[in-house]
Amino acid sequence: MKKSILVVILAVLMSGCGDKKVDSSTDEKFKSSIEIVKDSLPDAKRQEFEEAVKVLAFSEVGNLFEAAANPEGVQRKIKDKLHGKTAEEIISEGNLIIAERKKKEREQAAIEIEETKAKIAELESKKSEAEKAKENLQLFKVVRSRLYFQKSLYREEAVIELTVKNETPHAISRAYFNGILASPGRSVPWVQDSFNYKISGGLEPGEEVTWKLSPNMFGEWSKAPKDRNDTVLTVTVTRIDGSDEKPIYDSEFSERDESKIVELNKRLVELQKVIAG
Repeated sequence: MKKSILVVILAVLMSGCGDKKVDSSTDEKFKSSIEIVKDSLPDAKRQEFEEAVKVLAFSEVGNLFEAAANPEGVQRKIKDKLHGKTAEEIISEGNLIIAERKKKEREQAAIEIEETKAKIAELESKKSEAEKAKENLQLFKVVRSRLYFQKSLYREEAVIELTVKNETPHAISRAYFNGILASPGRSVPWVQDSFNYKISGGLEPGEEVTWKLSPNMFGEWSKAPKDRNDTVLTVTVTRIDGSDEKPIYDSEFSERDESKIVELNKRLVELQKVIAG
């Protein structure tokens, strides 16, 4: 008899000890009930609960501009989202949202991985073509090169004198160069700049010609020293265009391009980590 009464008492006590729930009917109850629910959890669960509350809250924020315009409305949505829920329900919903978010992140990462790989492949191809172009451009020879100054009506103007020979099998309409003006024993050149020249009438295979080019009077070449006789101008051909004015060989592959490959490979590693989870 005593045993059966004890069972009934335990059953009644247990029925009154349900899981604590969030009550958002008032601001005071909302704050206190959150703390009560958290305090009812073992230490190991409390941080997980706090993170889940944040996840559910932010899931109701939506657009930040709208939230800023209507903070009361957002707060009401957050309270409604949490009202009447136990800690386990909040943690479970939070985990679902996190899982869905990670799924979307992995899907987006997979798309970006393919795009990143394509960009890397494009740059690697450009690099490879540039290396091949350098070899072919050796057939468009700079036989002689020098920089000097000549007096004009108002000032001394820089003149780049080039003798070039076209040993390619193509007629050339425009040539592009990189020039370095330096003096022996100096580690830093006086001038390093690029320039190009549209060839009037073109330059046919086997032809040799000397040009006297006048760079921009306000450009880098005008800053070269006028009082030194030990300067040496080294000119490298970087690109030549055919009679259709389209590039035949183009060796341009900049430091920026090289840096971009490094950046893209780093990004690829980051994205692969997202996929790995």
